[in-house]
Amino acid sequence: MIKQGMQRNFWSGHGFENLLVWLFLYLVIGPFLQPVPYALTITKLLLSAALFSAAYTINKGSRILWISIVLLFLTLVPLWMNTLGLAKFPTDSITLLLILYLFTLVYSFSHFVFTVRHITWNVLCAALCLYMIVGLLWGSLFTLVESLAPGSFVGALMSDASNPEEKAHYLNYFSFITLTTLGYGDITPQTWGAATLCQAEAMLGHFFTVVLVARLVGLHIVQDLNKEE
Repeated sequence: MIKQGMQRNFWSGHGFENLLVWLFLYLVIGPFLQPVPYALTITKLLLSAALFSAAYTINKGSRILWISIVLLFLTLVPLWMNTLGLAKFPTDSITLLLILYLFTLVYSFSHFVFTVRHITWNVLCAALCLYMIVGLLWGSLFTLVESLAPGSFVGALMSDASNPEEKAHYLNYFSFITLTTLGYGDITPQTWGAATLCQAEAMLGHFFTVVLVARLVGLHIVQDLNKEE
């Protein structure tokens, strides 16, 4: 009982609110910083802050916490050593570590969102964060596929990308477009593997939305019934 109470107190904080802010800054504000000096460094600072903030939201009693911390360390250290010119780590290995870290976040956030018994503002923020992390996860998968097999994704935006960082941003954009099944058509998959990933993300986007909305509505109805009693 004490352990459960501690977990509830931990989850009742503002961790997901802070994470939501950092994710918003990275995904929405970051791309507008391109004309600013040191834009790439600032963008990576926003990403690092989001990744660090995400680790803070993981339940302290969860066994996956230490795994996520190790993956976070292994991701950020080579990322910043490359950025500062202190070393030259393979970009693909950093992307793969980022994918593993984001996967642990998806697992942790999903467990929280689909096991809570009461709807709070923090729970709603957690659901939004989970959705955005899923988009980033698939964007990183697309980035890795494109790096290993150049030409897996084509389009006007991809041809305009002047460096790997811009490609990663465009593929993150493409990931969210696919997740919402909006499909502008400005980036398209060209290989069987890329198309399969797009198909899986589109199905996940529909499944996530339907199940999550049903879950939150059900909890809301239960809360209203409990209040009436």
